[in-house]
Amino acid sequence: MKMIQRFGVALAMLLVVTTSFASAATQDTPAKKMIVAQESASKKPASRFSYKGYVRSYYFTRQNASAGQKGPNQAAWNTGISLHGEYNAGGGFTLGATYFYANPLNGNCSLAANYEPSPGNTCLPAPPGIAADNTLPDFQMSTLYEAYVKYQGNGFGATLGNQVFNSPWANSSDSRLKPVAFQGGDVTYKLNKNWNLEGAVFSKFEGRAESAFENSTLLTGYYVDAPSLGSEGNIFNPNGKNNAMTNSGFGYAKVGYAAKGLAADLYYYGFNNIATLAWFDAKYSIPGFMAKYKPFVAVQAGSEQDTGSALIGKIRATGYGLQAGLSITKNVDFTVGYNNVPAKSDTVVLPAGVSCSAAHGLVGAGTSAATNVPYLLAENGYNCVSNGATGTTTIYYGGFASPYTDSYATDPFFTTSMTQGMVDRRTYGQGVKFALMFNSTDKRFHAIVSRALYADGTAAVGLTPTQETDLDAFYYLNKVGKGAYHGWLVRDRYGERTEQFGGLPLFKYNRVQVEYDF
Repeated sequence: MKMIQRFGVALAMLLVVTTSFASAATQDTPAKKMIVAQESASKKPASRFSYKGYVRSYYFTRQNASAGQKGPNQAAWNTGISLHGEYNAGGGFTLGATYFYANPLNGNCSLAANYEPSPGNTCLPAPPGIAADNTLPDFQMSTLYEAYVKYQGNGFGATLGNQVFNSPWANSSDSRLKPVAFQGGDVTYKLNKNWNLEGAVFSKFEGRAESAFENSTLLTGYYVDAPSLGSEGNIFNPNGKNNAMTNSGFGYAKVGYAAKGLAADLYYYGFNNIATLAWFDAKYSIPGFMAKYKPFVAVQAGSEQDTGSALIGKIRATGYGLQAGLSITKNVDFTVGYNNVPAKSDTVVLPAGVSCSAAHGLVGAGTSAATNVPYLLAENGYNCVSNGATGTTTIYYGGFASPYTDSYATDPFFTTSMTQGMVDRRTYGQGVKFALMFNSTDKRFHAIVSRALYADGTAAVGLTPTQETDLDAFYYLNKVGKGAYHGWLVRDRYGERTEQFGGLPLFKYNRVQVEYDF
């Protein structure tokens, strides 16, 4: 009943707000035309100020409980508004800001602090109750996540301040109510029509369910929208489980090349006191008699290793991916992708009090500084093999660390799905993903159906076969033309995950989104 009441109130708010925006936009049209005509007649310059925004209402459910898998099922409903404005200051300079506010209207559970683990906390019900899903989140947010000054001219660009930034391993991750944002500076330079350069330094990060910038990451901090994350369980955190291990962001550099049919980029990331990562990707559109089908091939490859104080342990990751695709018809595209991350291993003597379990991996690690086993380990529990009488244990590792996409499923792997991927699981292994995409002729209806199969682990330590099937469909209620879309959008994303080739446990996941863009 409470969920139905919240649904009704949130929907009413959404309709009132968006109808007001729609009405205002309609009423302004004649006035705007008159202003333009007057400015044209008097030869006055156009307004230097521009604005845009959206109202987004989102209902999110997860089925977690099934045979062999514990934990309450989850649900959350929230509605937010994003307001963006820019002022053209002249001379190539622009000032911009974006404010976001959301409120689920759920009384005592409307604040993020209400979801901190504590005895008797009614906002965190135990099974069989339905818990909040704070990846949405199910609490209030208020943040000025963009506030920047930007320059563009003579092939040179620079943005300084709070900003939404996009690159393969640090991106906007806009899959809930608001995007991720970063605090720092980004500089670009176009050398010529083929080559371009980019460099950036960001000191702080604001997650998708946060209202403030913090000097931690999804791998080193404690985020209420992802309470199972934070420092690795096998590494002792002197600040306590729920306190962040701070670090000062990351540096980034890119060299890009584009020519007819080919685009290639080389990236470098320096994640402070976590890892350095070199990443390459390229895409080639195949010419010739098959050109009408728009065939392409793409590749990606990377190498990562720990750096500085190695807050989350030893990292030695290498991997590559291949993808191919084509347009089957004018409206239907098909792609298939593959990723491979080889396992690494070290033979060590475990600290006193730490053992290797065939079923659960390392046991007793990370409870104190003396029991540290400092490695980035896979989440599937298959991370060690005891060597018996020798007194040694072989540690298996090799997964990629992704400080700004971990748990978001927005990393660049070709095989990452809606709810998971090899990077989110911090694992080694192989994956393949098939996707079929439909785009209507009027561009108002889009749908993507995908099927991914993963073989996390290795035969030496154990395999975790997992499959996922996803459907992503969205419909624009207004006509879609050139430029930014204005009007209503309805979108639904459904994902279903199984293990052991179709068996239990079963995980189901659904996102319903109603949005008005203005």
